[in-house]
Amino acid sequence: MRRLIFVSLAVLALGVAGCNRNNGDASLPGERPQTQVDAETRVDTVPQEEPAIARSQWRAVNEDSRAVTGNLRVSLQGRRGGPLVFAFATGITVVGQPYTVVPADSRSGVGGQSFAALLGGDPRVDAFLYRVESENVTPSAPRGGLCGDAVTRYLAVSEFVDASGRWVFKIAAFSGEAQPPSSTDPQLCNAYSYAAQ
Repeated sequence: MRRLIFVSLAVLALGVAGCNRNNGDASLPGERPQTQVDAETRVDTVPQEEPAIARSQWRAVNEDSRAVTGNLRVSLQGRRGGPLVFAFATGITVVGQPYTVVPADSRSGVGGQSFAALLGGDPRVDAFLYRVESENVTPSAPRGGLCGDAVTRYLAVSEFVDASGRWVFKIAAFSGEAQPPSSTDPQLCNAYSYAAQ
């Protein structure tokens, strides 16, 4: 009999506790006491690639690119992480050694502008930076090298899918001694734009 009373009291205690789950609160379980608005902080990623890994042939799409460089072929010289060869249809060949990768929204050193602003690109992608090891300009190049008569010293490059859904390739050329990004102006010469062929 004692055992039956003890079991009955235990069941009754559990039942009362179950009915009072909300600790006397009249709201429903999981209900918030007031409306809360959470900001959407997720940023959509942009498809991008390391230059010369997935695509190598590019068509010039803006006036400067067509006039100065023509179409472009980019290829690895050796293994990944090694120099890239930028071969332009007008007779310019640049060999660039990668030295760092930075977010395109970081400052370049050119008048407080970001790499994305210089490239006319997307701030959500990366900018791959190259030190120019050599620039060969043939007599057929109508306007000299990437920096005209000046020696091209550095390149900033991005390869990504733009807002129209096409793969694009952007290059910014610098002629200054300062290695971008820098607090000293690296002297932007020009920016060139290409689309996948």
